[in-house]
Amino acid sequence: MTAGEGSATVVGVRDDFLRGARAVLDALSDPAVAAAWDEPSVLAGQTVGGLAGHLARGGVWVVDDHLDRDPPPPATSASAADYFAAAARLDEAGHRAIRERGAALAAEGPEAIVGRLGERLAALATRLGAEPADRLLPVFGGAMALDDYLATRLVEQMVHHDDLARSVADLPAAGPEDLRDLMARVAGLGTAIAVARHGPTAVVRHLFRTDVAGPAVVPVLG
Repeated sequence: MTAGEGSATVVGVRDDFLRGARAVLDALSDPAVAAAWDEPSVLAGQTVGGLAGHLARGGVWVVDDHLDRDPPPPATSASAADYFAAAARLDEAGHRAIRERGAALAAEGPEAIVGRLGERLAALATRLGAEPADRLLPVFGGAMALDDYLATRLVEQMVHHDDLARSVADLPAAGPEDLRDLMARVAGLGTAIAVARHGPTAVVRHLFRTDVAGPAVVPVLG
């Protein structure tokens, strides 16, 4: 799939990314997260602080890191489905490296993470508006159009925002309610990825039938 395919899915994605990023900053700034920093999260092998570090980096400021790198040569670029298909092939060493990056960030403490996230987000809010529509990024899995990559970051934001809400009992429930439209967008993208990975028939059957053999859902990353 080239960057141009499914272009309707990226309309407004820069604004959505920034709104999701601000919601991430609000959530990580909540005192309840700092209080639970060293407690286990709902993700195996990750503390709340490790999850917060992963969310801040992977959901927001990694975009800034990629924009600092030289654009790759023009070529057929990966779609969001391609990206998550590559992510699904990560082995245990790859997943361990992700957990270790989050843990290293968590060791800096909540105040440092929130401060850095605020600074990087402020820079991105200005920077994204100046980037051309055809900007390519050199990312995991190959070259990718900026707007397509931002769609994958929106997935990271919403999925791990929910993980954080499930991990920290005192985190206000208003956040996810305010993000219903972004959650819906991510759900739609997840369906598109599942179709690309498993085929439309399998997805339709698992959405509308209860007598289908196999898992209850068609996994995006499984």
